[in-house]
Amino acid sequence: MDTHTFGRREFIKYGLLSSLLFLSGCSTSQKKLALRGVSNSFPSEFVNSLSTGWEFFPIKDFELKKFPYRSTLRQKTDLIVLNDGWISDLPNNSLQEIKADNIRNNFSKQTSSFVNGLGEDYKKKLLPLAVSPWVILFRNEDSLALKNKNSWEVIFSSSLTNQIVFPNSPYLLISIAEKIDLLNDFSRIKSQAKSFDDRNALNWVVSGRANAAVLPLSRCVNSLIKDPRLSVLLPKEGSPLDWTVLASPSLSPEYFPTDWFDSLWGANYLSRVISKGFLPPTNLSDIRRKNINVPQNYQSIFLPEESVWNKCWSLQRLSLERKKDLALHWNNS
Repeated sequence: MDTHTFGRREFIKYGLLSSLLFLSGCSTSQKKLALRGVSNSFPSEFVNSLSTGWEFFPIKDFELKKFPYRSTLRQKTDLIVLNDGWISDLPNNSLQEIKADNIRNNFSKQTSSFVNGLGEDYKKKLLPLAVSPWVILFRNEDSLALKNKNSWEVIFSSSLTNQIVFPNSPYLLISIAEKIDLLNDFSRIKSQAKSFDDRNALNWVVSGRANAAVLPLSRCVNSLIKDPRLSVLLPKEGSPLDWTVLASPSLSPEYFPTDWFDSLWGANYLSRVISKGFLPPTNLSDIRRKNINVPQNYQSIFLPEESVWNKCWSLQRLSLERKKDLALHWNNS
């Protein structure tokens, strides 16, 4: 090799080239966008469809007690995906508006009602991603002497006394009680309870320690399909709705990726997401006309009829004081 040909000019040129490549690599890694959330709280296809510019950082369920969602705002986070029950853990002033008019313009009546119930401070800063109805899951339903099998009244069947796992949410249970005109005496519901345990409701039923549980459809679909002992009911009075929403921290410089949202509910993923117990925040009438591959036995559960779906309801965001009042009302009944 002729070392005399590698002079000062060439040295500077190659030095600059190396520096540019190094800086380019650093820039690429720094621009990686961060999505954070609890994995089982939303369709996995949302992560599977992530572009190469994004990275998913899962939040473990048990971590929420020690490190709630607001702690993710102190980390590099561009989007947070969370259940609507955790919204109050996100200070309004820590979020920025999600500009996605093309999505919002196609919201269903149910979605618009939910968003309006968030209040002015949050309605433009949260974007509903998916929704799942709360249902009643049974084990060995045929062996139970159930009454009013299409209604929430079924929970008062004698075979379910001390055999139902309810969610640990007075607000949700009071809303169900109101639907069946049980306004002040909640002792009837309490007498049917085996436990109040959102997190382990499915395990109670699958293991045989309880005969039934009230939980979102999306949390029990896998077991429902695999285990012939299980069945599910979406009551004729409608049901509370479990929402998965997106929030964007105010420190994130990124625009909301509407193409990513459209991809989740596009032709490639639509059937798979619905078969996992989730529905889109857009109108369902068009979806019912499509060939969605869901178990025939549960067609009316995964894709509810308008008459039932229109009776479903969302739980509006409550102040801390109002939550305490409801808890006190529940405990004293």
